[in-house]
Amino acid sequence: MAINALYDYSYPSRSAQALYGDDILVHLWQKDDRWFAAAATVRVPKAMTWKDFYQTQFLPFVSANPHMTGEETYAWTLVDDAFTPQDDKTLDELGVQHKNTLGFARA
Repeated sequence: MAINALYDYSYPSRSAQALYGDDILVHLWQKDDRWFAAAATVRVPKAMTWKDFYQTQFLPFVSANPHMTGEETYAWTLVDDAFTPQDDKTLDELGVQHKNTLGFARA
């Protein structure tokens, strides 16, 4: 949700995609655990495959949750739409864009 300033706000964004080159910020959010509800943001290359993203970013994040093992089956969303990851596709090919939220819940 956008926030409107009560004054003329003309400062450049400090998180604009142009500042990250070939990288993007991706938010990971576990939707079904109220005790581990805070999303994490990771900086990753757009050209990273889903398999690499899952192994290097997702599994370390989910393994910090004492209620999860990382071996569960997950239902995924990409900005509130159902999402089906494919190991051999890059994040860019899968439609993951800068500052998108990847939500997940146990299936």
